[in-house]
Amino acid sequence: MRICPECGTNNSDDARFCEHCGRKLDTDDDMMQEKNQDGELTETIRIVRETDGEATREFQTGADREVKWEEQTGQRGKSASQGSGRLSLLQIIVIGEAVCLAVVIAAFFVIGFTKYNPRTVAEKYFSAYASRDWAAVYDLLEFPEDSTMQEEQFADMMDRTQTSDITNYTVKAVDGEDSDIARNFDVEYSVPGEGASELRLTVVRQSSKALFLFDVWKISAAGMITDGYSVVVPSGAKAAVDGVELNDKYKVEDGSEGTDMYQISVFNGVHSIEVAVPWCELYEGEFDTSADSSATVTELTPSETGAKALQAKMEDALERFYTSAAAGEDYSEVSDLFTESAAPEYKSVYDDLKESLASESGDYYTMNQITFDNFRCDFNVEAGLITGEMDCGYTMEYTYKYSGFGSSGSQRKTSEGSAYMRASFAYDGTTYRIQKVSMPTVWWY
Repeated sequence: MRICPECGTNNSDDARFCEHCGRKLDTDDDMMQEKNQDGELTETIRIVRETDGEATREFQTGADREVKWEEQTGQRGKSASQGSGRLSLLQIIVIGEAVCLAVVIAAFFVIGFTKYNPRTVAEKYFSAYASRDWAAVYDLLEFPEDSTMQEEQFADMMDRTQTSDITNYTVKAVDGEDSDIARNFDVEYSVPGEGASELRLTVVRQSSKALFLFDVWKISAAGMITDGYSVVVPSGAKAAVDGVELNDKYKVEDGSEGTDMYQISVFNGVHSIEVAVPWCELYEGEFDTSADSSATVTELTPSETGAKALQAKMEDALERFYTSAAAGEDYSEVSDLFTESAAPEYKSVYDDLKESLASESGDYYTMNQITFDNFRCDFNVEAGLITGEMDCGYTMEYTYKYSGFGSSGSQRKTSEGSAYMRASFAYDGTTYRIQKVSMPTVWWY
């Protein structure tokens, strides 16, 4: 019979595990059983080997009394009810997993706090800046919400901006300037041929969390960004800065009929700008926020097709203005030639012309018809307005009435001459209309 040293349960002689608690039972080599003269088991002597090599002899009696003594040291050991002091394989596995988990958790927090702390962010930022890794610089910057700067455009802008070669640098925390939301760091760096320089970085805590646990910090772009930078282009133009279209979100009122103004937030440096104006060549250029307080693009070149279309508008405006006035028609017949703001101004000009061309009884001269020809135009863009200058010839047919010396009658005559017209056009979102004009005076008698 084998007695379990763990719980004291009697097991059969060939049992290898306790039928009660499942503990592995000692082999025959480890057990010495003593019997009395009648062959009954009186005690079991078990040798337990401790980790320090000492041996303990246990005596199990029928009265369930236990005595333990150390063969070598003489110190008291554990009772059988406490077990042999050895751990089961399952217990070893559980303890091992617990230790590994604790190590992993500790490493997770150490790495997390190291990666996301303000100093690390400042060092990573300047390291990326020194190596011109603009993608990494962009990711570490805190841009305003309305910034037009996107990663690709930011990288292009930084490549166009002259940046010095930085050889050595150190990042130091500024003592006494810490707060819950910001940390300041001074970067001392050297540039070949220029000596040492210093840069102040402010690292700002964001509202988001990394991995739901760690504060996210970014480099403040204050001082690196020009807020409310003005871009002025001709009215109706489509403009883009660093490839980002300037839409109505950025448009502000500038009080000018010929131009549109946009205000944007951009990183200090050199930026590309494209301006597409109907009937004009595409404008492509650059502006530097550190050199100019605003970017104004109003001097454009009309395209060949646009110049022909504008000349047709000038010809049509001149002919309609005169023929309608000669016919005595109301100003509303020609008011659509002008922009909404300019139309009221030219009503009086039209009415004066209409009156001068009108015929009354007793007049010696009556205008019958006027035609214009031989048009020659030149165009340029000034202050956002396309301005055209046109020379042309004209032919006036009129009737001359005469009387005297016993005779009277009328004669049809023709008068020819030249005229000059200057007109400025503004785009109203659909087409070009006249904003300013000087109509020629035609002398026909």
